[in-house]
Amino acid sequence: MSVIKKIFAIFFCIILFMPSVYANTSEDPTSLKEYREYLAGYEAKKDSYIAKRKAAEKQINKYEKEIETANKNIEKKEKQIEESKAEIKRLNAEIESKSKEIDNLLSFLQISDGDNVYLEYVFGAQSFTDFIYRSAVVEQMSVYNENLISEMKDLIEENKKLQIKLDKEIEDLENVIVDLEKTLKKSNIALEDISEHQVDVEADIKAIKSTIDMLEDLYEEEGCEESMTMLSCLGVVYSDGFTRPLVRASVTSEYGMRFHPTLHYYRMHNGIDLGVSMGTKVYASAAGVVYKITKKSSCGGNMVWIRHNIKGTEYQSVYQHLHTINVKLGQFVTIQTVVGTSGGGESYDRCSTGPHLHFGIMKKGSYVNPRNYIEFPAKGKRFTARFY
Repeated sequence: MSVIKKIFAIFFCIILFMPSVYANTSEDPTSLKEYREYLAGYEAKKDSYIAKRKAAEKQINKYEKEIETANKNIEKKEKQIEESKAEIKRLNAEIESKSKEIDNLLSFLQISDGDNVYLEYVFGAQSFTDFIYRSAVVEQMSVYNENLISEMKDLIEENKKLQIKLDKEIEDLENVIVDLEKTLKKSNIALEDISEHQVDVEADIKAIKSTIDMLEDLYEEEGCEESMTMLSCLGVVYSDGFTRPLVRASVTSEYGMRFHPTLHYYRMHNGIDLGVSMGTKVYASAAGVVYKITKKSSCGGNMVWIRHNIKGTEYQSVYQHLHTINVKLGQFVTIQTVVGTSGGGESYDRCSTGPHLHFGIMKKGSYVNPRNYIEFPAKGKRFTARFY
């Protein structure tokens, strides 16, 4: 593959999967009012995936029918080839028979075979005129048989050409089927991806609705207007900065564009992966309030979002691929709060290859590099304390 083709393929993958790559990088709602609008956007996104799934299913059905039609045409042409072979066999047998008759006729004409049915026919003449007539008939029969043999040989050649033509048409159909099956496979993968995104969006909708329910209760308790930000309404504890979410771990993957290890295309990695054994305690990286929880996402598994007030600026921290979730929506946390335990590699989580924590930081709803806010060792290196 040329460099240009490689660049195009990478660009195509980025564009194709743009919704999933940047789904969580857009501005995050900061108030109850914005959350209601946020929910409406996700409902529309769900409808979009349903429409895409139906279109993909329709296209897959079309490809399957085309493959079925091509296979039937191949069977039909293979039957024609067998019929053509049988016809050639019959014509060869008839040629052999007619050749023997010609040999007998020639034997008579050359007076080389006295014991011959044609000889008997000629010498059965009642007069000289009849004799001449019967001789002419025998000669005409010989010419007729020779012409017939020539016609049958032409038919044999035509049947051979037909077989070559049918073999080529079968080969072309088989190539069409190979191309259709490749396209069908890609379409099925695309359908699976669309279906998984739809499931994830539905999980997000469920999580957003839970957040709205939680905020409605908290806003009512605090007597806040729906347009007030959560930080203003809930009075989230002020923090000086973030700390590591694990006591010990090693950095296994960095923030930024990368070729995804399980999805096999380039996409944005909106966090840093920390290799750690299954069931390890995961702590809140700063004081804040839990505002979103998603369970068993197909790409992220169990996830928790916490909103923070870092030196007067709103931040969010994200914890993905959790084995268990130990907090609830609306819960205020400190850096000593166990958010959950590390997971990864679960059957429902297609975006992980094994136990680890995906840790992300957002500033006012947009992902940023965690290394800009927390000191982590170089990739492959291990840390042994939360504080540094």
